[in-house]
Amino acid sequence: MNRRQFLKVLGLAPLALGAGRVPLFADTRKDPLRGLRIIDAHAHPDRLHLTRHEPDQSSTVAFMTEMGMAASIFAAVGDRVHLSNGRLPGPEHLQTMRQLDFWKDGIVRSGKVKLVLKSSDIRQSPKPGDVPGCILAIEGGDPLEGNPARVSEFYEYGVRLITLIHYSNNHLGDCMKNWTGLNPGPRNGGLTQAGCRVVERMQQLGMVVDVAHADSRTLKRITEITRRPVLDSHGNPCAQADTNRCGRFRTWKDMELIAKTGGVVCTWTWGMTQGRTTRETFRDWADEIVTMKKRLGMEHVGLGTDGGGGVPRFVRGYRDIRDLAHLVAAMQEAGFTHAETAAYMGGNTYRVLEACIG
Repeated sequence: MNRRQFLKVLGLAPLALGAGRVPLFADTRKDPLRGLRIIDAHAHPDRLHLTRHEPDQSSTVAFMTEMGMAASIFAAVGDRVHLSNGRLPGPEHLQTMRQLDFWKDGIVRSGKVKLVLKSSDIRQSPKPGDVPGCILAIEGGDPLEGNPARVSEFYEYGVRLITLIHYSNNHLGDCMKNWTGLNPGPRNGGLTQAGCRVVERMQQLGMVVDVAHADSRTLKRITEITRRPVLDSHGNPCAQADTNRCGRFRTWKDMELIAKTGGVVCTWTWGMTQGRTTRETFRDWADEIVTMKKRLGMEHVGLGTDGGGGVPRFVRGYRDIRDLAHLVAAMQEAGFTHAETAAYMGGNTYRVLEACIG
């Protein structure tokens, strides 16, 4: 079977020809994903929208169930008061708990998802129609206010991952890039002493330390003190060597630090061209993974869609998590084995979860 015949079988011929929108066929949506234990390392599925922006429905529990996704991170945004520019009442702890309560009192209690407290709670061989796993998380450690006791509180509630930094320079460290038009506050010069204590407490209890959004100095210090693998849950490589020119994208030097902890760098759905960084198609995305495999090792690359988080623009042909089938097809074209594809789609993230939360 040649390349065009293969794509035709998968319903991807329009994508190969550069069409901007890929038609939906049942085989395209489901078959390439069959047998994969998919774990999305960063998403905001079925989220509670606290502001009036249009909801992003690219990651939903219904889609997860339909495609047989094993588990997803359900990330409550920890700096919503900051991002609302004062429109939401504080403190950040209150708004974070509102988001977590929304999921626990809704989809968890109703049985639409299974709350994941240990890695063994994630299905080994999920299939379409199975109940997906829900890993509660917080994106932005602002509600901790630098207090390790708050880590214990969230752990007892069921949170198993905290992204230490989001769009503000908080009590723990500094962000890579501020939200447009908002002052992120004074910089700390990297991970603070409170940040060190929080990382230590998280690892004592059994939580994943997520370094997404943390600037290079904060990241470097985290990798120096960590006793377990860390996760960068959503982003992509930056073609520039100068971290000041990369914005939300990671330099290779930063990613190598993450890999040295045994950790995983997860790539997302964002479609764009910025300088020498091009991510416009599924094949671009797959080729990016090829380069990461060569430079970091296949065991250090994973998936984090940021679905539901309002990604500015997706790679061409992507509308929701079911379209990950097209990425799998592009990875097959790029020469990845089934085992390597399985590692990217969830196996590597599962290894980090197993090492951190037990």
